[in-house]
Amino acid sequence: MDTTNQAMIRQYRKEDAKAVKSIAYHDDERGSMRAVSAVRCDYYIDHEPQHCFVMTDEFDKPAGYAVCSVDRQSFSDLYPTYLAIVKEEDKKQFRKELRLQKKLLAVPKQYSAHLHISILPSFRGKGGAKALVETLVAHLKEINVSGVYTVADTPSAVAFCERVGFQRILRIDKTHYVYGIKID
Repeated sequence: MDTTNQAMIRQYRKEDAKAVKSIAYHDDERGSMRAVSAVRCDYYIDHEPQHCFVMTDEFDKPAGYAVCSVDRQSFSDLYPTYLAIVKEEDKKQFRKELRLQKKLLAVPKQYSAHLHISILPSFRGKGGAKALVETLVAHLKEINVSGVYTVADTPSAVAFCERVGFQRILRIDKTHYVYGIKID
């Protein structure tokens, strides 16, 4: 079945939390579900849900998400709590995340917001991720955010970022690149 015409983008709702966490884990099955969701989505849906969107299937079930933080200070203050969960679950992953967060301090201030995006494999390549990014960017423009960035850590993530208009702004290491969009 072609889901392109049935997929819809809408604001995240609290009842989407379990599905969003499951999508995050499905996209990154390297650790426990608790650790993966702590890194990929929990801060955002707990503290800035107004900047989070889901892509749903024809039954309004989330099939992808874009979560975003626009408050760097709040993120800096609260994210260590989420990293502590990762530390409990997987010390190696914790060290990687800690190094990544330190390197992200070099992201230019004009990219004040950052996002994570994930789509279930069966929904990829159908325009839903692009629609999520467009919806999020329009939302950020409405609230006067100057730019948004994301971290791409796979060749497909890099290709996606470039395809939807993100520009490479920082190389973190051999596999992690920061991509951003300036919002007019």
